[in-house]
Amino acid sequence: MSSTASQARQACRSRIEAASIVDRHSTAVPFRWQNETADSQGNTDLPSEPAAFVYCEFITDRGQLAAFGGGVGQNLYRNPAQLVAYVFVPKGEGLDDSEQIAEQIAALFRSYRSAQISCFDASVYPGGDGASLKPPGLSSVDGSYFFAVTEVSLFFDQIG
Repeated sequence: MSSTASQARQACRSRIEAASIVDRHSTAVPFRWQNETADSQGNTDLPSEPAAFVYCEFITDRGQLAAFGGGVGQNLYRNPAQLVAYVFVPKGEGLDDSEQIAEQIAALFRSYRSAQISCFDASVYPGGDGASLKPPGLSSVDGSYFFAVTEVSLFFDQIG
């Protein structure tokens, strides 16, 4: 199956947003994506009272020829990519809270394969003070947050 970068990103997004990712209070966690002003719940601003949320980036790398044959338009190119999810929780709730949300995301992608993407490893890393991290696309992250990160390694194939 041949997928574009956009289709691969949408496959990741659909998988995350269809899952029930919740914080320690069993509240659904909203997701924000690159170059979008609203989160998955329609909010454009961060809440005035800090609450858990996730900011996701889909990053692609240069494709490599993976299979040759059949002439023009019949070659297989493998495109490596990463899904990086920054999990923010209110500061003071603890490292375990951010990692618990990050682990829910990672579990969705470990050894996962669909028609658009093939995922391998999904790792969770402790982060730190939210004020030290400002992902592209967020207007502000203040000192009210702590974060952890989920990184998913995947690829998508293109025929061309």
